[in-house]
Amino acid sequence: MKKSPYLAFTSLMYQIIQVVTLLFFIGIGFLADIYIGSAGIVVISAGAPLITVFTDYFAFSGTSTRKVKSMQFVKSSFKGLDFFKNALKTDLLLKHLCLIFSYLGYILAEIIYFIDSETLISSLLILLIYLPISQLTMNVTLIISRRISLTLAVQIAICYICSMISTVFLLMYSFLLPENMSDYTMPSIISFAVIEALSIITAIILYKDCVKGYVSSFSDT
Repeated sequence: MKKSPYLAFTSLMYQIIQVVTLLFFIGIGFLADIYIGSAGIVVISAGAPLITVFTDYFAFSGTSTRKVKSMQFVKSSFKGLDFFKNALKTDLLLKHLCLIFSYLGYILAEIIYFIDSETLISSLLILLIYLPISQLTMNVTLIISRRISLTLAVQIAICYICSMISTVFLLMYSFLLPENMSDYTMPSIISFAVIEALSIITAIILYKDCVKGYVSSFSDT
C-alpha cells in the first residue's frame, strides 16, 4: 500500500500529539481571553510556536544538519529526494495551519462574550498583528533547531531561548498598540502584510535549507 511521505516520516503518536496540542491551545485561548483579556493572545503567540517546534524533534529535527548521516534508506532510493521534499512541504503547511487554528479559541471567546462589533473588530486587528509574529518565530526557530538539534536537551534549549525573545518582542509590541484598534486599521493591515511577507521568506529559507542539508549529508556518505 502506498504511503504518503508525511505519514512515512511521522508516527501515529506524533500526529496524536499534534492534534492534542492544537486542542490545548484552542482551550487556552478561549479561557485566556475570558479571564485576562487581549493579553491572552500573547500567551498563544509565544506558546504555540514553542510547542510546535518542540514536537518537531520527534519527526524532522536535525534534518538540516551536515553532521549526522541519517535516512540512508530513503536517500538510496531514486525518488528519495522528492519523497523527502513532499514530506517537508506537507509538514510546513500543517504547522502553519495549526498555528492559525490555535487562535480559534480566542476568536470564539470574542464572538460569544463580546457582542460589541467594535470590540470584535479590534480583536481581529490584533490577531492580524500577532499571527504573523507567531509564524515568523516558528520558522526562525525551526531553521535553528533543524540545523543543529541532535538531542532533546538541545531542542528544548533552542525553543526556550527563541520563545523568550519572542515573548519580550510581543510584550513590547503590545505596549505600542493603541487602546482603540479601529483607529489602527490600516497600520494593522500593513504590519500584517510586512511580517507575513517575512514569514513566507523564512518558510522558503527553512525548506531550502532542510533540502540542502539533506543532500549535503547524503553526498558526504
